[in-house]
Amino acid sequence: MTGNEVACILAQELISLGFIVHRYNAYSTSSIYLKLDYGVACGIRIADHPGKKKYSYRFNVIKNYSGDKSIVKGGLICRFYDFTELENVINAVQSEKKDKINKYGLKNYQKYMERQSKSDLYKRFRKMEVNKK
Repeated sequence: MTGNEVACILAQELISLGFIVHRYNAYSTSSIYLKLDYGVACGIRIADHPGKKKYSYRFNVIKNYSGDKSIVKGGLICRFYDFTELENVINAVQSEKKDKINKYGLKNYQKYMERQSKSDLYKRFRKMEVNKK
């Protein structure tokens, strides 16, 4: 399976679960980034290689990954998955959103999404839509 296939599977499943998903393909590598609910539910990095040390993503899906499933980096918990663990990624993302809604309340979660939607970041990211079969 390719990174593009992983990104499409995750995006479609998450959209069907009610997430707003934006996608960005890196220019210099094969990495693909998915932002969930304008980043309020964090993001997913999909790649066939390790990431740069200075960047941290909550969810990392890396081809043939073997290593720690979770690390704390700069105060952020980063979780790692292999391309074969997409169901686990989806479950973790759903849990992240649920935890944030429980912590902030649904109205505040929606307010944070509205605020984040105005970020210049979303000029580079493309909003994903449901694929019609």
